[in-house]
Amino acid sequence: TLSPREERRGFHRIQYPRAERPSFFPVGKNAHPVLDVSGHGLRYVCPDHPPPSLDETIKGVLRFRRSAEISIEGTVVRNQNQQIALSLHEEIPFNILLTEQRYLHTHYPMWS
Repeated sequence: TLSPREERRGFHRIQYPRAERPSFFPVGKNAHPVLDVSGHGLRYVCPDHPPPSLDETIKGVLRFRRSAEISIEGTVVRNQNQQIALSLHEEIPFNILLTEQRYLHTHYPMWS
């Protein structure tokens, strides 16, 4: 069964140990570490000042450590404690998420 948090979100999230975090490169900005991803969203650390505004559209590149690098675009749905949550306009391909999940299960069995 899904936790209440997963039910509210509607999609499973992959959370990353610090050493395995993907990087998000917003257009015109430096890389930001990604805390978690799902097919429809991601959350990243953003020490920039000023941070992006709610409902702002952000474009950039999401770079996974082992596999893909994809262009993404999303809307800021939360901005809290220097963490930005994006709702993506297009899904992250399932095969990328599956590869990430398998790697984490294999190398960090207690983590995921």
